[in-house]
Amino acid sequence: MYNVFIVDDEPLIIEGMKALLPWEDYGLKVVGEASNGSEALEKLGDCHVDILLTDIMMPIMDGLELISKTKKWYPDIKYIVLSGYQEFEYVKKGMILGIENYLLKPVNEQELLSTLMNSIEKLDKSSNNEKAYTILRDNTIWRGLIQDIDVKEWRERIELYNMDFSGQNLSVVLIQLSDKIRSQNISFIRDRIEELIESVCIINPDGELILLVPSTSEDEIKQKLENLNLLLASNNCGRYHISIGSFVCSIKEICKSYQHAKELSNFRLVLKESGFITEELTTKYTQTNLSTSYKWDDLKRFIVASEKEKAFLWIKGAFDEINSSGKKVAPTVIRGFAIEIVTTMQKEVESHTINQTVGIVKQILEAYSINRLIEILTDFASNIIRKLDQKPEHRSPIIQSVVQYIQEHFDEELSLKTLSFKFHINSIYLGQLFHKETGLVFSEYMNHLRLEKAKKLLRETHLKAGIIGKQVGYSDSAYFYKQFKKVVGITPSAWRMMNISS
Repeated sequence: MYNVFIVDDEPLIIEGMKALLPWEDYGLKVVGEASNGSEALEKLGDCHVDILLTDIMMPIMDGLELISKTKKWYPDIKYIVLSGYQEFEYVKKGMILGIENYLLKPVNEQELLSTLMNSIEKLDKSSNNEKAYTILRDNTIWRGLIQDIDVKEWRERIELYNMDFSGQNLSVVLIQLSDKIRSQNISFIRDRIEELIESVCIINPDGELILLVPSTSEDEIKQKLENLNLLLASNNCGRYHISIGSFVCSIKEICKSYQHAKELSNFRLVLKESGFITEELTTKYTQTNLSTSYKWDDLKRFIVASEKEKAFLWIKGAFDEINSSGKKVAPTVIRGFAIEIVTTMQKEVESHTINQTVGIVKQILEAYSINRLIEILTDFASNIIRKLDQKPEHRSPIIQSVVQYIQEHFDEELSLKTLSFKFHINSIYLGQLFHKETGLVFSEYMNHLRLEKAKKLLRETHLKAGIIGKQVGYSDSAYFYKQFKKVVGITPSAWRMMNISS
């Protein structure tokens, strides 16, 4: 699909042109319009255009001046000129500028279509040649940056692409854009960067932009980077980060600059705004120990009990607390905390599900924001809980029988001793097996089950809390109150008020 832009000072002409052809049937799309050359110049910076149809006589800036100016910035655009009258001087100037055709208004549909088809044929040839050239060039540079090619061979290859960095300082700049931009407009952004910064820009296999910036002075490179920042900010690039690698003096050391930029890019995890990531910025973040008010035992219990929403709230709440603490915590510490959450969840169910931590850890290391980390962890928790729910056979027959009995007799006085007697099994072995297969020691399991039953009665009945405690198996009301407040955080009466009012 090639993009078409129409410029004419008469709105009816523009509407007529748009209605004249079924553009998309011919692989074309009208992506913009303007009423004069000046307006068109401004809008062309915001979208990629392959074919430009323009009137000659327009106020502020006429069509030929528009073509002359855009040729400098967009040399690959194909131009078709429209005019209300035939004048040899205009035709001559248009031919000198390299227009595809000069069409008289009212435009003949077949003549326009023929001109468009010729333009498309030229664009196809140019695009295929350019794509092949760009792919080979990008691949060569990429292999050098990751040291996948001999230095001598690499130098010889880049010389074939007329790239000469001798006698200049170099810095590799890594640009990471939002997923939306990466999928929709990255080639256009790359072309604009190369034109503006006058530097080589490649797209790596991860969809990141890598810019090789040569400079003869520190002021020059600062100016180039400021221009780059302005370009990304003005092209609706969403959230973006620019990681600036170390300065090197030769092409042989450029891989070191890339590695430095890659290390700095990890800090986008903790940055809320777009912009530069420099060595100076990273020194503000500390490798401090990370702790939250969220208890690991709660997360374990939610996973084993298949309480997905509570597990999600635990994960989100822990990161929200970190985010709002105001502490500048290094991304390595936050990623480490995320990996600890994964291993904690996996450990609780390791005998029931295959180990999935390798793939998840890779995702965590590549996460570009706190929200993305939360998404990865909640997906992981959901996956584990789903697999547990789908596999009741993960428990041995004896534990399945014990759990079923507990569910039916939770209000009675139960202990490992009484259960071992009933099911003819050693009490110590039963305790070990119960812990292994449920993820909780027997007393924790009973306490959690009884408190959940108590919550149900608090919500659905008007019974006093002390009576409810006895109905769910607590012989001592005071002990029930103590356990409820310890686990839930508030008293039974307060919990009831909150849940009835909500």
